[in-house]
Amino acid sequence: MSMAETELEQVQVRFTTQQQEYAITESAIFVPANFKRYGLSGIVNHLLGKDKPVPFDFLINGELLRTSVAQYLAANNLSTENVISIEYVESMLPPTPVSAFQHDDWISSVKGKHTSQLFLTGSYDSMVRLWNMSGECVATLEGHADAVKSVAFGSITDNEAVVFSSSLDQTVMAWTYSFLDSTYKVLYQCKGHKGAVESVAVDSSNTQFATASADSTLRVWATRDPSEEDSIEYLDTKNKKRRKTAGQDSHKIKTFSQTLNGHVGPVTSVIFDNNNSNTVYSGGWDHSVRMWDVEQQVNVTTKNCEKVVLDIAQSNQSKMIATGHGDKVIRIWDPRTDDSVAVNMTLPGHSNWVSSVSWSPNSEFTLCSGSYDSTVRIWDIRSKGSLFTIQEEDKSDKVFSVDWDGDKILSGGEDKKLNIHQAKI
Repeated sequence: MSMAETELEQVQVRFTTQQQEYAITESAIFVPANFKRYGLSGIVNHLLGKDKPVPFDFLINGELLRTSVAQYLAANNLSTENVISIEYVESMLPPTPVSAFQHDDWISSVKGKHTSQLFLTGSYDSMVRLWNMSGECVATLEGHADAVKSVAFGSITDNEAVVFSSSLDQTVMAWTYSFLDSTYKVLYQCKGHKGAVESVAVDSSNTQFATASADSTLRVWATRDPSEEDSIEYLDTKNKKRRKTAGQDSHKIKTFSQTLNGHVGPVTSVIFDNNNSNTVYSGGWDHSVRMWDVEQQVNVTTKNCEKVVLDIAQSNQSKMIATGHGDKVIRIWDPRTDDSVAVNMTLPGHSNWVSSVSWSPNSEFTLCSGSYDSTVRIWDIRSKGSLFTIQEEDKSDKVFSVDWDGDKILSGGEDKKLNIHQAKI
């Protein structure tokens, strides 16, 4: 077929959408076969009678269209003589920079809490910082003896915020920050791990938190203040001596936890199931993604892959698991299957380790990732490639952590900045 014939060829399509505000009559119409998403978007906007065009994406058989209609049909051995059903959805706009909050050292972990307009960062300078939307550091939490590796929000009320941090010093600390007088204190320190605590996660009820460590174990702790059953001790922060009773300049030490054994080698990441606080997921250097029953302290399922698991995240919408790896790839898993190898798909595109992953809270198809290649990428799992790439100014600066918080994407790493981008879906 000649180029001229290809340009003149038409295919019959039926446009459909699940977004009712953009619904049109689903009658089949002829469109040029060489049209790509922009041409198709023009047709839908014309049918909608929009004065201000709305950008749309298009899906055929659940896959985002990134070529012409004719090229897609040829690549998938589909006939141009049949009526093609094409679903359209409003396009995600490119992320736009909002602000960047400067730190003194590398940022290991970032977390947002959009309902409170607060951001949390952990740094290699051993400190945890709490930020507000204005870029003000409202609190610098000092207490760890080595680099902070992970941070997480606990409960937040009108009066105070509870936060957790884990460190290379082999401990986890629970802190409370008062909104009333802008002060903070250590609620307690958790001891028990025999290696760096790489990850900390809080369950949806704020009654438990889990930790993952280089000592090959996971631990699950109650968030409540230590009681006598928790083998409570106190640490004199001035003299560094333990005592059985509290005194000035001391804080509680929590030692009681449930231990989950099974990983072979360091455990890099842990999360709770979004809907079930008795279920925990973890990933580690043994190339496995594991699901655990907390009460029974049992490794329920183990899914294996070819490379080290560096981070793990679960979608609030689809419940699917995403993992970042040392082979530059993101893997998507279905935790509901019993298969030992059940990777639903892989997302290649990064050129170095994928250090962090985070799902959009508003879309079952969209997630972001951070990488040692100094980029943050936004993905739609219905597409074969990333949608957008955010490049660090210095292309040698590794990204260590990302978090998709409401309509904002947070990132941090070797550039020593908490970077915030607007990301509307």
